[in-house]
Amino acid sequence: MLLDSMLSPSAVLSPMSDPVEDFSSASALMTSGVTLQDTVISPTDNMSHQPISLDNGVSPTDQESAIFSIDGTFFPNFIPDSLIPSLSRYNDCDLPAGPDYTQYGSLDNFHFDLTLTEGDFSLIDFYNSHSIPTSVPESRADPACGIDSGIGIGAEAYHRSSLSAYKPAREDHAFDDHENLSVPQMMNTPESSVSSTETTLCDRLLPTSRDLVLSLVLEVSREATLSRIVKSFPGTDLLDALIQQYFEHQTHTIGTFIHTSTFRTNSEDPGILAGLAAAGAVRSSNPTIRKLGYALNEGVRMHLPTKYERDNTFIRDLRTSQTYALTIDIGIWSGNRRKTEIAESFSQPLITMLRRALRFRRSIYPNITPLAEDVGNTLESKWRGWVEQESFKRLVHFVFLHDAQTAIALNVNPIISYADMELPLPASRQLWEAKSAAEWKAIFHRKPAASERLPSLADLLRDMSQLTIFEDVIDTQLAASVLVHGLSALVNEYHRLKFISTSGSKHWHALVTNSRQQELDQALQHFRMVCSELKTQCRPETILIGEVVSMLLYMSLEELQLFAGREDKQEARRVYHSALEWIASSDSRQAIWHAGQIIRAARSMSPSALAGFPAIGVYYASLAFWSYSVVSKAYTGRLAGRPESQNPGTGSTVFLDGEQGGEVSKFVTLNCGLPALHGPEGAVYLVDPAAIMSLAQATLQPDSPEKTPALVQMLSQLMRDLGNCVHEGR
Repeated sequence: MLLDSMLSPSAVLSPMSDPVEDFSSASALMTSGVTLQDTVISPTDNMSHQPISLDNGVSPTDQESAIFSIDGTFFPNFIPDSLIPSLSRYNDCDLPAGPDYTQYGSLDNFHFDLTLTEGDFSLIDFYNSHSIPTSVPESRADPACGIDSGIGIGAEAYHRSSLSAYKPAREDHAFDDHENLSVPQMMNTPESSVSSTETTLCDRLLPTSRDLVLSLVLEVSREATLSRIVKSFPGTDLLDALIQQYFEHQTHTIGTFIHTSTFRTNSEDPGILAGLAAAGAVRSSNPTIRKLGYALNEGVRMHLPTKYERDNTFIRDLRTSQTYALTIDIGIWSGNRRKTEIAESFSQPLITMLRRALRFRRSIYPNITPLAEDVGNTLESKWRGWVEQESFKRLVHFVFLHDAQTAIALNVNPIISYADMELPLPASRQLWEAKSAAEWKAIFHRKPAASERLPSLADLLRDMSQLTIFEDVIDTQLAASVLVHGLSALVNEYHRLKFISTSGSKHWHALVTNSRQQELDQALQHFRMVCSELKTQCRPETILIGEVVSMLLYMSLEELQLFAGREDKQEARRVYHSALEWIASSDSRQAIWHAGQIIRAARSMSPSALAGFPAIGVYYASLAFWSYSVVSKAYTGRLAGRPESQNPGTGSTVFLDGEQGGEVSKFVTLNCGLPALHGPEGAVYLVDPAAIMSLAQATLQPDSPEKTPALVQMLSQLMRDLGNCVHEGR
C-alpha cells in the first residue's frame, strides 16, 4: 500500500534521497497523527504483503517510478500534465543549492525520536527562504521542466464531448433545430436519402397523413420559420421511407415494442408518425437526414405535453406512450449535451405513467389464449387484445432497458428497480411477428403450452435457469438482455455500498463488499453459462453488454473517468490514489480482460449496430485500457526526466480479445504475461496507450465519420484525444 512504500528505506532514508523528499515523507507522517512506531514493518510483514509485480519482476512500489511532492503525495513521472497540475520536482529542476541534510542514518540508529533537531530547523529555514513554485520552472537542460503546454488536454477532451455537463447558453432553445426541418430538393426522395427502400409495412403513407405531420410541426414552430418549413418540408415519399426504415431496423433489434402487422399508417396519430420518421432518420448515414430526424423529434417532444394536457386519457394510451419512448430514446443517444439532459429529465414522467397504470404488475395482464373453435371476429378480437397487451409488456421492458443503459452511460442510479419488474416476460418472437390472427393461432398451438405462469425479471434473478426452462414460450433474446440489465443494477448497488464502506467507515466493512463482489461475479458467470445452453445463441449486443457489466464490477467508472480528466485536474489528483490501489490489485486485470471481450463482441457486430449504448460500452473498454496503461507505467517507469519505454518487455503475450485459457488465468491471478489486443499487423500491447486507443477507435468507427452517428463521432474523437494526451504529457 502507499503508506508502506513511503516507509520503505528506499523512500524515506535512502542515502541518495533528496532532503526535500525525506522531510516531506516524515512531515506527512507527523501531520497525519501516525507515529513511526505504529508503522514499523517487520521482515515477516514485508514478506506477507509483498506487492505483485506488474511487469517482469518490477515491483509496483519501485520508487524509481515516482516522486513525492512537498505534501507527501505520491505522483508518478509518467502522469501527463493533462491529468495533474504541475508539481515541483526538485530532483529535476534547478533550485538554489541548500544545506545537505541527507545523513539522517538508517532505521537502526534513528531510535524513532520525533524531536526536531538543529538540522530540522535548518531545513525549515531553507523552505522559508525558497517558496514552493506552483509550476515547473524552465530548465534548458531538461525540457520536461519547461512550461507545460499540454496541461488540461484530457479535461478539454471531455469538455468538448457530450459526456460533460451541459452548460446552457442564452441562445439555446427548442427552436434551434427548426431550420433543419427544411430538406434540400435533391434529398427529398427516398433513393437519395434512405439507405434501404425495403417495404415492411403493408400500406404506404398518403399525402393527407403527411400534411397532418406537417401541421403538428407547424403548431410548435415560430412564425418566422413557418413559410420556409412549409416550402421545404419532407415530401410524402421521403417520410414514408423513413417510417419504413424504422420498422425494417426494428426487425433486427432485440427491444422491438411496436407491432408491425397491426400498424395502419394512415389511421395512426400524427405524433407517432412523426416519432417513427424521426427514429428512422437519425439512423441514416446522411448527415442532413439525421439533422431532420432530431428536428422532428424536438417537435414531437414539444407536442406531447400539450396533448396530455388537452386530454388526460392519453396518459394511458399505448400509441402516445410508444411515441414518448421513441422521443427519449432518440434524445439520450443523440451525442448532444442539451438533448441528452432533456431526455434524461423527461424519462421520469413516462415511467411514472406506466407504473401508475399498473403496467409493472402481473395482475393487469390476463392470459389470452386462442381456442381451437375461435374463428372470424372472435379470433381477430382476441389477437388484437393480445397484441395490445403484449405491446405494453414490450414497452415496459424497453423502458427498463433504456433506463438501465442510461444509468450506466451517465453513471447515475436507475429509476426503475429490478424488484419492480413483476410483469411476465414477453411471449416468443414468432408469436409477436405473426402477420394475421390465423397465423397467430397456428403458432400458438404449435408451441408447447406453459404449465406454469411465465417468469418475470424478478423470477429470473432468483433462478436464471428459468431462462432455459421457458425458452420456447418467451422471447429468449429479449429476456436474456433484460436479465443482464437487471444484473447491472445489482453491480450499481455494489459500487454504492463500496463507496460508503471505504475511507474509514464506522458502520460498514470491506468484508461485506468483497463478499458481494464474489457473489456478483458468480452470478455473471452463471448468466454466461445459461446463455451458452440456449438453443439459439445470444445476440452479440447481449454478449457485449454482459461483458460491460462484468468489467464495471471490477472498476469504478466514476473514479477512472475523473482520473482521465472528465471534470478537472483537481479531481484527477483526488482519485489518483484509488487508481494506484486498483492497479495493484487483480481487479484491474479482471477489468481489462472483460474490456478485451467487449472489443471482441463489438467486432462481430455490424457498424450500424455499434451505436447508442454498445458504442458507450466500447468507449468504457478503451477507458479501462487507457487507465491500466497509464497507471501501470507510473508504477514501472524510471526516474523523472528519463524517457518512457514503449517496449512491452519479455514474457508471453496474453490476448485480451481472445479465448479464455490458462494464460489468461495466470495473467489475471498472478500478473504473468503481457496484455495485448489483436491488431491488423499483429499484437498491440497495452504498454502503448495511444496505439490501444487508436485500435479501439477503429473498432467503433470503421466507416468515415460523416456516415456515423454524432454519438459515435464524439466518442471516437474523445478516445483519440485521450490517446494523444499521453504522448503530449510525456
